[in-house]
Amino acid sequence: MTNIEKLKQKHALALEAQRWEYRTRELQFLEAGQHQRALNQLMWQVPGMAIAITGGLWYGATTLETEAPRVWVFGFTAIVDFLTVVILWRIRSLIEVHIEHQRGFSPPESAEAKSKCSWRWACAWPKRTVITCWTIALLAAAAVSIAGAFHPSAVSKPKTQEPTRACCNVSIDLPTQRCEVPLAKPALPAQPARKRTCHR
Repeated sequence: MTNIEKLKQKHALALEAQRWEYRTRELQFLEAGQHQRALNQLMWQVPGMAIAITGGLWYGATTLETEAPRVWVFGFTAIVDFLTVVILWRIRSLIEVHIEHQRGFSPPESAEAKSKCSWRWACAWPKRTVITCWTIALLAAAAVSIAGAFHPSAVSKPKTQEPTRACCNVSIDLPTQRCEVPLAKPALPAQPARKRTCHR
């Protein structure tokens, strides 16, 4: 084997190794994108489920007559809202991990791009807009639930009284004696008319 053939084989092996490396990075990039899309979908589904549960429990609590079960229902609703906030921030942290993983496939940012975000919170606020809005909404719902648990009588559903209808008692006097109706006599057959004769 000559030196030229050895050099060709060396470059071919290096090219094949580089090709597999690019293919591996491509698969990692696509898989990270799929995980990020799934987590983003959960990011929008979890608050909707929490809002549906909260609204259903609120309506059920207002229909209860006694105050003790109403306090338990409002307390459970507040716990659900608080735990939903924790779950949302956990999902957001996982999304951030996948975002950072995908940034590793991109070229590093220039110094000018980094200088635009010198203030940390100014750069972090656009990235946290959705999670911040959901957190405010769920904490407000939890606050309403806590207020309902401490003042259950203020959130009771007012009872509507049905209008009473006046009934008119009408008495009908029926005759108690029998009324005997005479039967009609049977019709007699018509007699033939007699001829009258004149005697002189």
